[in-house]
Amino acid sequence: MDTKTQPNAQFFSHFSREDKPTKTGAWLSTLFARRVFAYARPQSGASLLEIGPGRGDFARLCIEKGLEYTAVEANHEMAASLRAKGARVIHATVPPLPPLDSRFDFVVMINVMEHMNGMSDALDITRQIKDLLNPGGKLVICSPDYLNWRLHFFNCDFSHNYVTTRRRLAQLLLDAGLTNVRSRYISGLLSGFACLPTTALVSRLPFGILSAAFPDNRTLHKLYKGQLTLLRKVLIVAENPG
Repeated sequence: MDTKTQPNAQFFSHFSREDKPTKTGAWLSTLFARRVFAYARPQSGASLLEIGPGRGDFARLCIEKGLEYTAVEANHEMAASLRAKGARVIHATVPPLPPLDSRFDFVVMINVMEHMNGMSDALDITRQIKDLLNPGGKLVICSPDYLNWRLHFFNCDFSHNYVTTRRRLAQLLLDAGLTNVRSRYISGLLSGFACLPTTALVSRLPFGILSAAFPDNRTLHKLYKGQLTLLRKVLIVAENPG
């Protein structure tokens, strides 16, 4: 039986209804989820909690790979869609974490930490996650690198609040009591050092300004979404020492 709380059912409805991906965008999202999965290295049968699974690209991969998958999702429609695919989903807004009846080998937050309301929320949720992890369990975070995104960080989503960079996320994880931090840069198509010059160029493309100047132009809107997809993110993993 799924546990449910009563968050705002319309939270992030602009993402679930209005901002649907193109075919290319959906392909890139699937590719991105596979690269995050490969870096985290969960084994079949591992227990995994994903906070904010959104449209479920990473969730589908976990189910395909035989993981014991649980999700916490604030949006009612996206939670229902994941349940229809066979996922265990808890409908709740984070933070704080809802009551959970088990511990996990992995907790994953893809494009979630940047939505925290500030340092206190980010540290609180990270400490709560540490308490949910089995000894040796891993927290996996993937969030925009503000050093590359700059104003796009705030313009692309009204709920972006907590500024994320590689250095800030590493400090956050260490202060929460996690250890063995490792990280890399990742973008829509590239990862590691190779994505640094590419994402530096992508961040300077004019589609954001043009889309703001012509807000009803669907072509510019799609081009700007593509630009955001190709910007640089931080993929970071840390371990619960137990």
